[in-house]
Amino acid sequence: MNLKHSFFPFPIPRLKSRNMRIGEEGLLRRSFSVVPDDFFRIYQYENLHLDVEFRHEEAQVKVLLYTNIDCAGDEWRELEFREKKNRVFSLSYNVRHCGSYQFKLKYSLDNGKTWYWDRVPFSHVIVDPEAVKDIRMYTLIPAVSGTISEWTEMLPHIAGLGFNAVHLLPITSLDLSESPYSAFDLFSIDHAYTGKGDRSGFASFEKFVEKAGKLGIRLCFDLALNHIGIRSNMVKMCPEWIVPDKNEKDGLKRAGCWHMNAWLKWGDLVKIYYDHPHHDIRNDIWEYMKKYSLFWAHFAQLTGGMVRLDNLHSSHEGFVTDLLQEMRKTYPDLIVMAEFFTDSNTMLKRAAEWQINLFLANQWEYPYAGDLRNYLRYIHDIGRKIRFYLPLTTHDTGVPAQLFGAPEAAVPRYAVTALMGTGQTGIVQGVEYGHREKIDFIGRKEKYTFRENVHIAEGMKHINRVFAESPVFHQSGNVEFIDSGHGAVLGILRRMEKENDRGYFVFANLDIHNGYTMQVDLSYLMHSTGTVHMEDRVTGARYKSQIKDITIDIEPCGIRILRVGQEGETR
Repeated sequence: MNLKHSFFPFPIPRLKSRNMRIGEEGLLRRSFSVVPDDFFRIYQYENLHLDVEFRHEEAQVKVLLYTNIDCAGDEWRELEFREKKNRVFSLSYNVRHCGSYQFKLKYSLDNGKTWYWDRVPFSHVIVDPEAVKDIRMYTLIPAVSGTISEWTEMLPHIAGLGFNAVHLLPITSLDLSESPYSAFDLFSIDHAYTGKGDRSGFASFEKFVEKAGKLGIRLCFDLALNHIGIRSNMVKMCPEWIVPDKNEKDGLKRAGCWHMNAWLKWGDLVKIYYDHPHHDIRNDIWEYMKKYSLFWAHFAQLTGGMVRLDNLHSSHEGFVTDLLQEMRKTYPDLIVMAEFFTDSNTMLKRAAEWQINLFLANQWEYPYAGDLRNYLRYIHDIGRKIRFYLPLTTHDTGVPAQLFGAPEAAVPRYAVTALMGTGQTGIVQGVEYGHREKIDFIGRKEKYTFRENVHIAEGMKHINRVFAESPVFHQSGNVEFIDSGHGAVLGILRRMEKENDRGYFVFANLDIHNGYTMQVDLSYLMHSTGTVHMEDRVTGARYKSQIKDITIDIEPCGIRILRVGQEGETR
């Protein structure tokens, strides 16, 4: 049937071939995952290394990577593979920009006359900021640290301990409960921190940020997205921005969280109404909260730092998606850390969708060596997809004296989180002093004067120094336990390269009462069959031992950090 051309509202498009075909199944072996929706991570300025092998001989092969890596907007590019050996082609590309990227192979078997798409789905790689590799973070409790000027004076102490990042609990003006997570105004600094002669606090705060930058300290700011103070400006001026609840006297829904299978209601916090049915009001809420987030992220990015998303597991998913897109666009190298307690599958999904750079780990829930050993294995096993911030404790938990029996337990426990993790760790203010009780961060308080504990402080310095000296501590999947499943002592080998024995032995005794002597036989594990040369990175002592008979004497709460190499290589 013939129809007049004018009958159609627009011209019928023609099929256009770009000389591409779908590749043959089973032709290629790839060095990367081709599972649908799978992903992996690398660091900025790290090489993306891919190999592809043709299963049978082909005469005139060309292989390209079709990708949007390091491209702006909707642009894509092609990167060429080089033949490494017969039938094996290799690509090594140094990625410059952070982001979430896709790639797919295309190849020709006739020197470019005909091209084929690899028949598997696009692969997904997330590129994290370079700074994520090495995070030694100190959580500063504003309520017990005086004014911002006094925080600035603390920075050399923090840097002297070997920390390169400072996490600040929210410093926004406080509502009635005086909790830092119950804000009165999201864009102001509480007067308790401002000091005399600086009414707003931002003049002192600017000096604090500048001093941190000069000392090489990255700043981390907490963002509380889900709730606000019950007597806040927002509640007073825009009560319609709060989720209604007819069961409350004031008609406003309280925020809360699940704890031990029970819902804890926070009486001082009301829940922000991100799902407001009125389109314009909903837009107003979203824009306001995005501006709040970007406001504090601005100060973080001045130091190459990060933001911490408080209670992300309770956050509005649509808003978070919108916020993170805006934040990545505005500050592409900003590190995003999240408090996100959920199952591994949900975490994997959100890690891919939201490009969260770091998730808060919870190692303090594993006080015994066996459980902690298994948790560390999990951290390393999943490390190519999810990166964890593995602090000794947090401001919400108890301190080492409460959780592990003695303040001095901080030293071996910190050796575990720093030297047995994947490169991201930290402590809470007071731990280096052996403070025996959790610091109450709620309320306006006088500045604390801590008593010195030289043993703990020096232990932190030694651990941070070693932690920073070698890339071996900033990788995932390179931990081999050599402690024979000991009930109190964790011991590991971390190699520089799989092909040789150079690396580190690290032992940490979690027992606060008893010392141990361990006989370690590494003949099954190491390439060498004779003598191993070691240097104690705490004392500087150098000695050697037979691979089959290494003796480790370790006191209560003790650590041993031994650099391993051939004779003359330990320095």
